[in-house]
Amino acid sequence: MDAKLNIGVVIVAAGSGRRMGGSIPKQFMIAGGEPLLVRTINTFAEALPAADIVVVLSADQTDFWKNLSARFDVARHRIVTGGSERFHSVKAGIAALGEDTRFIAVHDGVRALVTKRLIIRTLQAAIGSGAAIP
Repeated sequence: MDAKLNIGVVIVAAGSGRRMGGSIPKQFMIAGGEPLLVRTINTFAEALPAADIVVVLSADQTDFWKNLSARFDVARHRIVTGGSERFHSVKAGIAALGEDTRFIAVHDGVRALVTKRLIIRTLQAAIGSGAAIP
């Protein structure tokens, strides 16, 4: 992908995981030897290496994530604080991207099985039509 496309990625991961009932939010659960959120971030970084990746977390999860992610090989990303609802979290993530960002991918942090191919195909569709939903 062309680095001049100014691509931003917002990975929303501010959920509490209450419905799942685990001891930690599901975005931090280990699957295949790494947290789901690490896998999600790394897949986007591999598919879109020039993208600005913003991870949206709740304020009370930031320190936990910094500690957890330090133990894994995770691609470069920034952290912003989300809001009370998903809409507010997505809005905060988008606001953290630069004004020159032309294409923005919004993805759920626990959807860790997304493939590089799907990410690239969706971006190509967005470039061709202005927007795309996989």
